[in-house]
Amino acid sequence: MNRKTIHGGRRGPRFAKSSFSYGGGDCVEVAYHEGQIAVRDSKDRHSPTLWFTKSEWRAFTSGVRAGEFDFAD
Repeated sequence: MNRKTIHGGRRGPRFAKSSFSYGGGDCVEVAYHEGQIAVRDSKDRHSPTLWFTKSEWRAFTSGVRAGEFDFAD
């Protein structure tokens, strides 16, 4: 997976969006900044940014890989 880098400002995080993002508006951008992970809505970059510690992000991504957030249709 390739990532597109989006600058967050002079000293802000450098957000990246997956190249698998097809412009449907259902994407998030992720950045690593000053020891934390920042997540924001790609279609509303002025909305609040969510911040996570490394351990919180690791727990979340491990849960995604394990299928903990898969919902039945």
